[in-house]
Amino acid sequence: MDVTINGEPAGRFTIELFSDVPAGASRFAELAAGRQGVDYRLSKFNGILPTYIRNDGISRLSYSATEVSPISSVDSLEAVEAELQQQTRRHTQSGLVSLIVREKEARPVKERLVARDGKLITVLEQAGEAPNGTQFTITTAPSPELDTTNLIIGRLVDGDNLLKRIAALPVNKPRNDNPYFQAGKAIGDKRAVTAERAFYRPFQKVVVANCTLSSS
Repeated sequence: MDVTINGEPAGRFTIELFSDVPAGASRFAELAAGRQGVDYRLSKFNGILPTYIRNDGISRLSYSATEVSPISSVDSLEAVEAELQQQTRRHTQSGLVSLIVREKEARPVKERLVARDGKLITVLEQAGEAPNGTQFTITTAPSPELDTTNLIIGRLVDGDNLLKRIAALPVNKPRNDNPYFQAGKAIGDKRAVTAERAFYRPFQKVVVANCTLSSS
């Protein structure tokens, strides 16, 4: 996985996938190899947190709502969930690669007016989007907070210097001590949700330029 920072080559991550989590590992492998343009290429590392970096994955796994995804494991999130429930590994060290399977906390519920049969009705919906099993993290230190949400699918075998370089980039600091932000988040205010997405985002663009799959 080749990475650029602000468009300049920065280095490569070489990742060993674990064979005892076949659903999660195959999902990552297929997205690394790519099919019909659906892959991790051009995805961004948009989160640099104190103990891990986060890749925001792929927003669309097919080209339209009616198309079947070229990624055969796209419908296997249930299997990935099952592997997470049985997971015995823990995020105890740097360099562990894991898929984000669950949310850390429930998304706030908000009301929205929609038109149905010529009438306006109120519906409840959750703010933001649930993980789709393509986002992943690489730990830079022990990260026990990920143990219940992330399935560990591999480890870095090369790329420690790149990991440290990314982890050291300046980021947009969170505003969790702001009471107005907390109130907005609690009611699902779009402004608060949008602001939270920008927390820990690096000021420089960290992008996957290319990714391949090796059988060796």
